[in-house]
Amino acid sequence: MLLHQERQGEVNVLLSTLLSSALPVVIILSFTNLPPLFSAGMSTLFAGGFFACLLTLKREWPFLLRCTAWRDILLATFFIGIAGYGCYFLGLKYTTAGNAAILSTTEVFFSFLILGLLLRHEPLLPRTVAGAVCMVCGALLILLPKGTGAWQWGNLLILLSAALAPFGNRYAQRARKVVSTNVIMFCRSIISGGCLLLLALTFEQTPTHEAVFASLAFLLANGFLLLGLSVSLWVEAIHLIPITKAVAMVSILPLCTLLVAWLVLHETPSVLQIASLLPIAAGMFLLTKPARTPPLPAPLPQGEGRPHGMEKVSLEKGQ
Repeated sequence: MLLHQERQGEVNVLLSTLLSSALPVVIILSFTNLPPLFSAGMSTLFAGGFFACLLTLKREWPFLLRCTAWRDILLATFFIGIAGYGCYFLGLKYTTAGNAAILSTTEVFFSFLILGLLLRHEPLLPRTVAGAVCMVCGALLILLPKGTGAWQWGNLLILLSAALAPFGNRYAQRARKVVSTNVIMFCRSIISGGCLLLLALTFEQTPTHEAVFASLAFLLANGFLLLGLSVSLWVEAIHLIPITKAVAMVSILPLCTLLVAWLVLHETPSVLQIASLLPIAAGMFLLTKPARTPPLPAPLPQGEGRPHGMEKVSLEKGQ
């Protein structure tokens, strides 16, 4: 049974990864007519519509009354739906889809750092230190200023989004023990979508109806497929397998995104992007490699391995 659950979790992660690889490309396409926060808010609200349909089909609306899950749902909504998505969409306005996909893999590093060391107080092992260093080096190839020497704020915002994700994943994992994935994602999508739209109305220029209609196909794709189905598969996966293992399996996402960006946006992968994948992949392997447990000692044959005379003493004490 446990093996079946693990395989199901791995399949969910793989499907989610393949869908998510197109997310930064579709988001950038929506920016042709919409500002980032409007795109984030409307896409997330469409995702809420997707999960509302699932709640209706599975008759899960009564689960919304389970108040014990609301604290974790609200915290997951803040870290991922509002702060995380806000940083991610804003970051894509100022960086490439390939850079966003590569920097998003640093979620493995932050998951290890936050969930492993800070919250569980796990010991620092040489391989985990080496893995963390590898991932930092890979990210620095993308982050360090180039050309004019100015920092690219888009890359930094994507990195911040990756750092916030482990907190949200942790709270979503806890909420999943009380309510279904659809309940978590419906609440997260509706609340975060409304908050993002309020931020957009405050800080961005309101787009025209024509602009919204021109980007409607991209918003629907973002909402129903990429922020809906893809995220649903992800939340269900981290309920079945550990978060660090799930995040490690998305190592193919940057390659898929680079391919999609090359085909759709005509973004040719740079030398630094390809070079950064090597230390990042090595770091993901080292950070998520299971620790070896020492083999149990083989049982000694009766009468061997004991000091001379011990059996006699034991027999005498047992009389």
